[in-house]
Amino acid sequence: MQFRPFALILLLTFISESAAMVTIDSCMIKGMSLLQEKEYKKAILEFDNCINQKSNDAAAYFQRGTCNLLLNKHNIALVDFNQALRLDSSLFEAYYNRALAEHAIKNFTFAEADFLLYKTRVPKDDRVIKNLALLMEDMQEFRSAISYHTEYLQMHPNDFESLKSRAMLNAEMHSIDLAIADLDICLRPDANDTAIWMCKGNIYYDAQRFAEAIDAYNVILLLHPSNKAALYNRADAYTSLKRYEEAIRDYQLLSAADKYNSEQYFNLGFCFLQLGKNQESILNFGKALDTDYPNLGLLLMLRGIAYNNLELQGEACSDWQKSVELGYKEAQKYRTEFCK
Repeated sequence: MQFRPFALILLLTFISESAAMVTIDSCMIKGMSLLQEKEYKKAILEFDNCINQKSNDAAAYFQRGTCNLLLNKHNIALVDFNQALRLDSSLFEAYYNRALAEHAIKNFTFAEADFLLYKTRVPKDDRVIKNLALLMEDMQEFRSAISYHTEYLQMHPNDFESLKSRAMLNAEMHSIDLAIADLDICLRPDANDTAIWMCKGNIYYDAQRFAEAIDAYNVILLLHPSNKAALYNRADAYTSLKRYEEAIRDYQLLSAADKYNSEQYFNLGFCFLQLGKNQESILNFGKALDTDYPNLGLLLMLRGIAYNNLELQGEACSDWQKSVELGYKEAQKYRTEFCK
């Protein structure tokens, strides 16, 4: 089971109040009004007019860049922010928005430099700390990301997105108990938040703490008995603990809900094989084969074992031969030992 961290996008526009006061040109007033109304393309036309009238208007370049940033035209936005800063290096908000654009196009080093510069000039703006945390996540600098999230949480202890992110990062760093502690805080306002319980279960699963993972999945299934992800993950956890009968019950529920899911049939075949129920194992491996299970070599090797357990050597050897031909070399030892 792969753990997938939370993906967070934080796009915060900083419309410079100081820049707005530089000029009272009607194009600037109209442009900023349209920007506030989220009419970004129309706002750009007004800022174009401002720049045509006064080519050294740093504020107009900044505001036009902000519009392009919000339109996800990041490279164009960078051109405007660069020009704004060439004309007025004290326009600190341009460093912040330029960092957002650089982050978006994965110019991580430049983004970090701009965020840090802005942070030194405007230390009371805590948004930059959150953005630095997100940037460090994308740079896979997890310790730094945790540090920034922690700094942000000291100011905003109930920011659940930061708590979730820090939890995921601590899980990546194998600090499982710290991760769970953050998720438990997230559960305080809503103890039935299934997304948080799923995160807890997956963190425990990836740490191979399967019994605790099952407890988390059980909470989800008490609330939503047909939750497929929780059923599947719980079944996998049962399998890892060799609690095959409980795993079979979950896999059977999943296969009943989706009769064309070859993976569930394969899992059933495997569990029945571990319990010595060879006929049931062969039946489910056959269904997995009929629904195009992708790892055919493994399936045939395991089905061959079930046939062999039933003393059906011909069928067993045929499966092992095909498995070897498909490149599954482990089947060769069974073929060598049991087949003439």
